[in-house]
Amino acid sequence: MIRFARARSAWLILLVFVASGLSSCASSGGSGGSGGGSAAAGAATSEMAVRDFLDAANAEDYNRMINLFGTADGLAVDEFGVQDVEARMIFLSQLLKHESYTLSQANFAMLGPDRVRYEARMSGTRKGSVIVPVIAIPDSSGRWYVERLNVDALTAGI
Repeated sequence: MIRFARARSAWLILLVFVASGLSSCASSGGSGGSGGGSAAAGAATSEMAVRDFLDAANAEDYNRMINLFGTADGLAVDEFGVQDVEARMIFLSQLLKHESYTLSQANFAMLGPDRVRYEARMSGTRKGSVIVPVIAIPDSSGRWYVERLNVDALTAGI
């Protein structure tokens, strides 16, 4: 139990690092990423990015999740590499398994003008019915990505 708790904490710390976009370095694409210029990267709207990400997580479609996870600089995989981001998507997919969800927009001025906050009200998760806050952000080309997820409700008591 202690080993799992430590491993979960390590994963959450790594997830927070990627999702928060703490690194301000420009995306180089040289770290084994799939290429930020891919037509499959991101989504046309913030809502589509969040819905597609949650649906991909539920279907264990890690490649689609990777193509929807990023920051204002573009795909997270371009900055952090395929192996790191794929491992995080596998972990997130297991947490985000659900029977259904509804999505509502919940903007907060403190997020800044470009970020959009959603609340995914999920049912049928391993923790029952939960609310998962999700933040989406566009890159410079206008493609939208899931930047952050607060999975606390899905990890409580682990």
